Amino acid sequence: MASPKPQIVFIHGAWHSPIYFIKISSMLQDHLYVVHARQLPAVGVPPSWTPPEDTTQDIAAARSLVDTAIGDGNDVVVICHSWGGTIASAALEGYSKSEREQKGLKGGVVKVGYMCAFMLDEGTSMTPEGGKYPPWYDHDGPVLTPNDPNVFYNGLSEPEQAYWFSQLQKHSLPCLRTPVKGASWKTIPSSYLVCEQDLAIPAAFQEKMANDAKEKGADVQIERLDCGHSPFLVMPGETAEWIRRVAGETL
Repeated sequence: MASPKPQIVFIHGAWHSPIYFIKISSMLQDHLYVVHARQLPAVGVPPSWTPPEDTTQDIAAARSLVDTAIGDGNDVVVICHSWGGTIASAALEGYSKSEREQKGLKGGVVKVGYMCAFMLDEGTSMTPEGGKYPPWYDHDGPVLTPNDPNVFYNGLSEPEQAYWFSQLQKHSLPCLRTPVKGASWKTIPSSYLVCEQDLAIPAAFQEKMANDAKEKGADVQIERLDCGHSPFLVMPGETAEWIRRVAGETL
C-alpha cells in the first residue's frame, strides 16, 4: 500500500554524507515522513575509496534510492543539496509521476527541492576544463579537499564548524567536471531554496539558475532563507518546514 505522504529522498552535496541530514530527518519523521539517504560514490576516504572517473555510479546510486522510495507506488519528493543537484537532475529523468503513469507504473517523483543546489542544463559542468579552482578547496590529482570551515558552515559557532568540517570526506574531481547528464527539472516541478548568506554558491548565482530554468519553461518556485550553505544545520526547523511545503503541506 502506498504511503499517505510522499517519501523523502536526500541527495547530498560534494564532500558531505547523509549524517548532515540527521537533524532535519528526525523533524520530518516526527511528521510521519519516511526518509531515505545514502552516500554517493563520488565521496569517500582513501585508501579504501578510489575517486570515480565520472558520475555514472552516483546517478545509478540515486536512482536505486528513488526506486526504493517508490516501492509499491509511493509518491516521492527528492531534496538535493549543492553538487547533488547535478546528480538529481540526471538521475530523475523518466521518474516523474506523470511519465511513469504513461508507462502503466504507479508512483513517482512529484517534486524536487533544490537546496542551494546546482540546477544546470544538460551538457553543462560545474568545473569546466581549464577553469579556475575556488580558493576554499585544494586539489591533489583527482581528489578534492575543502580547506575553510566557514565557507560551508557560516552561521554556526566555531566548535560546531570544527566538528562538521571534521566529518567531511574527499571528493572526486572528475565527478565535478562531468557535464550534467540530464535536466529532469524541465519535466518535474521544483522548489529552489536560495540561501542568502551562502559563501560556496553565491545567492545571486542560485537565483540565476532558478530563473534560467523558469525561462526555459520549468515549473520552479523560489523560497529564501537568511543563512549560509548548510541550512539543515543552521536553520533546521525552517529547512524542515520548507521541505514539508515541497511535499505539499500548507505552512
